Amino acid sequence: MMRPRIALLSCGEAVYPEAWLLQRIAEIRDGLAAREVEIAVSATVLDEPDVEPTRAFLRGRDLDLVVVHFVSWHITSYLVPILQEIPGVPVLAWATSGLIDPSGKLHAPAAPAALTALLPMLREMGVRYKAIAETPGQPHRFDEALGFARAGATARRLRRSRIGLVGYADMGLYTCAYDRTALAARIGIDVEDHFSYEIGQRMEQAESERVEEAVRSIRERIDFENDVPAEVLDRVARLYLVLADKSSERRLDGISIKCVQGVTRYMGVNPCVAQSLLAGPDLSVICECDAHGLVTNVMMSLLTGQTTTFMEHYEFFDREVLVGTCGFLPIGLSEGRPTARATNLGDFFKGMGMTSRLKEGPVTVARLFRNGEGYGMFLGRAQARRPGKWIELGWEEPTPDFPSLTLDVGSPVQDYLERVPGQHVILAHGDHVGSMRDLCGLLGLEVHPWRPA
Repeated sequence: MMRPRIALLSCGEAVYPEAWLLQRIAEIRDGLAAREVEIAVSATVLDEPDVEPTRAFLRGRDLDLVVVHFVSWHITSYLVPILQEIPGVPVLAWATSGLIDPSGKLHAPAAPAALTALLPMLREMGVRYKAIAETPGQPHRFDEALGFARAGATARRLRRSRIGLVGYADMGLYTCAYDRTALAARIGIDVEDHFSYEIGQRMEQAESERVEEAVRSIRERIDFENDVPAEVLDRVARLYLVLADKSSERRLDGISIKCVQGVTRYMGVNPCVAQSLLAGPDLSVICECDAHGLVTNVMMSLLTGQTTTFMEHYEFFDREVLVGTCGFLPIGLSEGRPTARATNLGDFFKGMGMTSRLKEGPVTVARLFRNGEGYGMFLGRAQARRPGKWIELGWEEPTPDFPSLTLDVGSPVQDYLERVPGQHVILAHGDHVGSMRDLCGLLGLEVHPWRPA
């Protein structure tokens, strides 16, 4: 996981008791330092003589986020010139609370006054920010602060990220189409096109020793449920090696190859297992050249430090959605040892696919989509459960168990159906909705939850 690089500006007013101010400042500084952040700059600004040294200290710094911690009332005109030294860096404006003494009396140092004096200036200056106002007697909100720091680091990393697509919009699907210029302008991520002929040529030219070693590695990493033909394993290994090489050469954050009307039809094997081996927290992989899905996957993996994955909709129930894939699953998401089997759908879809189970529990569901001239983010929480026995119509007996989950979306499925922007959604285990909202705010994306407000 990325360690956000932050500046911590502890801001107060020198007329208040110094010992109390410094104690509260130390609580926030030490609490942040104990978490997954790098405090590149730490400065205390209590009076006007603190301004110029702090400006000089910040100037030219490489930062993901500035944390402005108001420990008490603070004169805004001290702080604004400091922030002007680091234009474009998002701000977490955080007001900690006062002290309740043993008699129950609240001693308020007026940090909310400093907070509400700064926020209009941030809006006027066009600064992306998040505000936290703590409640007396409650714990410090470190998790919320850390989530925003990760969002800041993710937004910055996206501006130098790149994905590769081998082919365009599998099956001509409109939801897989994309505008490269718009993605680069709004999200910051670039999209490269890689010629499928090159991939095929490099598969044929792969050194036999590397292919044999890749086949051995696949057998060591995955348990096979039936006999997989040697020629299938050979093709899977070659495709895996070529996509891995391409990703490394181009320093890609994500890759996808045309499947149904690409590799599967013209190269003699489906790409499911090759892509499952590639996928991880540092390289996002999904199917069908779904650009917006792949960008979402990159965003969520960068934000969470996890391997995230796409899922397709298969059935709807009253409050549940059956999602799965027809053979793809990052092996790091397998519950227990990864499993796969040779299987086919008629004479067309031949090869092997993953059959691993996914873990149950809370998940975050998201998908980036084009929203008029801009972009929106479909986003929400669900509870994932293991589904009953099922299969897509037409698969050869004995049918494979698809990697899949039943998602309880917490409201009537019609709410979900009316808002979902495509056949694919991206899943991350755990509740990351708050930090995803923060990321969307930093990128200027409108959030579209499926639960009515």
